[in-house]
This record gives sequence, C-alpha cells and structure tokens, in this order.
Amino acid sequence: MTRFVAVVLAVAIGITALLLVSLQFGWIDAMPSYYLQSLIILSIFTVVIYRYLDRLKSPEIFVQIYLLSMAVKLLAYGVYVVLMIVDDKPGANKNVAFFLILYVIFTALEVVFLYRKIAGNRPH
Repeated sequence: MTRFVAVVLAVAIGITALLLVSLQFGWIDAMPSYYLQSLIILSIFTVVIYRYLDRLKSPEIFVQIYLLSMAVKLLAYGVYVVLMIVDDKPGANKNVAFFLILYVIFTALEVVFLYRKIAGNRPH
C-alpha cells in the first residue's frame, strides 16, 4: 500500500512538473484552470479505491466491488466534468482533456498494481 501511495504521489508531482515545464517552454499557452483540483481528486479517489480493493480476499467479491467502484467513479467523475464545463466554458476543452489524461494514467496505475497483487496470489 505504501508503495502505491508513493507512486501516485510521484506521478502527481511529475505531472505538475511536466505542466510547469510545458508552460515555461511555450508548449501550452496556459495551465488548465482545474488542474490542481483534478489532480487532487483523481489522486485521492485512486488511493482510496485501491486501498479498499487491496484488502478484499475473495475473488468473487473483488470483481463485484471493482465493477461497482468503476461505475460509481464514472458517475462521480461525470458530475465533476459537467461542473468544470459549466464553471469555465472557455477553458472546458483544456480542463476535460487534462482530466481524461489523468483518468487514464491513474486508472492504469490502479490496474497495474491490482493485477500484480492478483497475479502474485494465484496458485501454481
């Protein structure tokens, strides 16, 4: 669990650094207005969901809870994206694109760590 939190933190810091470098070199004209909120929300949700799933022992329950967590996550993130769009219409494209990139990165992290855990627990 500690390793996962450290990796999520490192990725969040790396993404922030990449944004700052991109801004400095002119690769992007401005930071997404919701970059910090998106980074914090996705980091925290990813860690909380991973922590909960990591503690489950039964494979049948794991699959059901994982699918439920994905559905709840998509609904919550959908509401968040709509709020971003309504609040910042001119910056909606940047905010949504940045959010989707973060979503893919953090979901991939979660899946990789969960797969390693599950694959390591298989009987040979």
